[in-house]
Amino acid sequence: MFPGVADWELLRGAAIHLERPVLFATVGGAALLLALRSVLLGPHRLGVAGGVRRRRTARLPDPWWILSSALRWGALTLFGVALAGPVGLVRETPMGGEGVDLVIALDASGSMNALDATLKGRRVTRLDLAKRVVAEFVRSRQGDRIGLVVFGESAFTQCPLTVDRRLVLDSIERVQVGLAGDATALGEAIGLAVRRLQSASEAQDTRRVLLLLTDGRHNAGPLAPETAAEIARLSRIRIHAVGIGTTGSVPFARSGPGEPLRFEQVDLDEETLHALARITGGRFFHARRPEDLGAIATAIDRLEARPQPVEAHYRRVSLVPNALLAAFVLLLLESVATHGLLRRLP
Repeated sequence: MFPGVADWELLRGAAIHLERPVLFATVGGAALLLALRSVLLGPHRLGVAGGVRRRRTARLPDPWWILSSALRWGALTLFGVALAGPVGLVRETPMGGEGVDLVIALDASGSMNALDATLKGRRVTRLDLAKRVVAEFVRSRQGDRIGLVVFGESAFTQCPLTVDRRLVLDSIERVQVGLAGDATALGEAIGLAVRRLQSASEAQDTRRVLLLLTDGRHNAGPLAPETAAEIARLSRIRIHAVGIGTTGSVPFARSGPGEPLRFEQVDLDEETLHALARITGGRFFHARRPEDLGAIATAIDRLEARPQPVEAHYRRVSLVPNALLAAFVLLLLESVATHGLLRRLP
């Protein structure tokens, strides 16, 4: 099986070694001797196409014969590499360690489509900005297990707790406004995040944190946010609540091309978010301006100090299929050069 694109990104700085180096040395030595023999004999002694035409008119070897020979011996060398069993060691973050179990609950309700945020001088929705800041926050966390819960009128697990930050980042990128409905079920979001954290680890000393990002007021679902926060407190889960955006009349993104920009009234329930953080020993932040979100992410990063670096684990990736593929490509090129170009060119 060929390594994936993500594996190749990690293999750039990884160690690559041969499982059977003696076999490679044997095959490589034989290939070198055969290559020297062919060079000494020349194309006219080996019966290579293209060499016969020019053996009486050229003192130097035919350049097409040199190309054909290089491709042939390159393919033989790659076959030797494949026989020797090339293996790449891909560095991975260990599953264990002293990291934090962190679930990000991201609001994707209809109000997150408000256009009161800017990113690099361009007006974007609240969700687009939140996704960018959350992604940068995830990249900064080393050794943590991170999960993603998306909520609106209901809540669902977009990504389970994992140390694979690439998976978390891909899950964040796929979040869209209205994915879970247009309303805001804060209680359901907290309850689901608590269940994910509880099921991830039963160890009492595990640090569990819920990062809640929303721009609205609880208006859906049977579970009250305060009740869900009490459940989180009993499970030793700390909630950091982040309120996004301003209140009052704000512009909203157009639902289709050619439609006019519309304005709607939005409301942020700061009192409830304050209470959620206070009940669980966390903190409440209000991001009124786009630059506030970055500062808040930095503050939370400091509150939940990252663990000391732990010993890395390595995953073995076989490179045999890649070596064989490269060898067959060289043989194909050699065949084209020998039986195609050499017979057509004067």
